[in-house]
Amino acid sequence: MVIEKLTLATDELAQNTKQTRLVVCITGMPGAGKSTVADASPRSGFEIFQMGDDVRKEAERRKVPPTDENLGRIQLELRQLNGPVAIAHLCKQRIERDSKSSYVTIDGIRNMAEFLEFKRLGVARLLAVHASPDRRFKFLQTRGRSDFPSTRESFEARDRREISLGVSEAIALADEVIPNSGTLDELLARAQVYFGRLKEKTKL
Repeated sequence: MVIEKLTLATDELAQNTKQTRLVVCITGMPGAGKSTVADASPRSGFEIFQMGDDVRKEAERRKVPPTDENLGRIQLELRQLNGPVAIAHLCKQRIERDSKSSYVTIDGIRNMAEFLEFKRLGVARLLAVHASPDRRFKFLQTRGRSDFPSTRESFEARDRREISLGVSEAIALADEVIPNSGTLDELLARAQVYFGRLKEKTKL
């Protein structure tokens, strides 16, 4: 029943939206390789927008360090205050204001409500990136960002937080899944094939 209602809502949005953009929304668990996949999209003419940038800007506005704990708390507070699409709405405003391309990649979808919000921009596709927990933990440890999980316990706590936001449903309902189980070059190659094929077959 939930999936049927979601499909109906998606169809209604598509019918009422002027199709002037192709929007690829990328979802996945922390460290799965979402940003790496997104980084492959400019070769096909896509412009990248990261949803996490809006959370980091809010941390900067509040003058707090952009640690995993702080960023996690801020994104939860924003969603509790303004609903599940709070951060998506901020990102959508940036796209409408700043985007210079008809082809957009959005990195960091946490739930299906966010995806439906981005469908208002044009033709939207939901892409999931999958990697094992061990692979994701090692990647987050070596990435070197300020919000990396320092222990396995903090990594698992971050996973639980993301699941509570609805990311598991978004992954399950994705239009396509790219596995991140090999080398970096293999992941980039899969991503480049995906973006090139999607752009070629989508008429704006």
